[in-house]
Amino acid sequence: MDNRNTRLDRGNLDFIRRHAMRANYVYDLPFGRGKTFLNSVTGVADKLLTGWQLTGIAGVDTGEPFSATFTSTTLGWPSSRADIAGDPTPGHHSIAQWFNPAAFATPAPFLYGNSARNMLFGPGYFDWDAGIFKNTAVTEGTMLEFRAEFFNFLNHANVGLPASNISVPATVGRINSAGNPRTIQFGMCLRF
Repeated sequence: MDNRNTRLDRGNLDFIRRHAMRANYVYDLPFGRGKTFLNSVTGVADKLLTGWQLTGIAGVDTGEPFSATFTSTTLGWPSSRADIAGDPTPGHHSIAQWFNPAAFATPAPFLYGNSARNMLFGPGYFDWDAGIFKNTAVTEGTMLEFRAEFFNFLNHANVGLPASNISVPATVGRINSAGNPRTIQFGMCLRF
């Protein structure tokens, strides 16, 4: 931080998302006794068909902000943000080049870079988690719940932020990481 020019530290918060949307649902499937379809079943068929639910939550966010930085190799000169020397926005974003590294330069020794804090934005985020639940009455007042939960249900690759250190030209501007793949977990619960 340059104490003589605090305006350079004004910028986007690390956790800001310009746009974020969440949606969730719980849907009771209309099968079995007392429901719209197959409502005359009894016995084992009723136990198998009744009590199913679909649930889920989906989220979409715009990308998180980050700064172009450099690594200082001079004793007493801390690493900091880079100098801006051009337009950092490429014609289009890609995994191989999310921003234009040629738009940044290492500042003169012992000076702070003039690029603003968190002036660049990474890729957006999409996630859909889903679940299927089965509630079965075992006895009066006793319920058995089976659940299957799918995290990142569509197995959508959410990529990380691009490498932003201009001192490493081999990777700067490239995205080298991705979020978690689909995870499935099963559970059973006896409520009494």
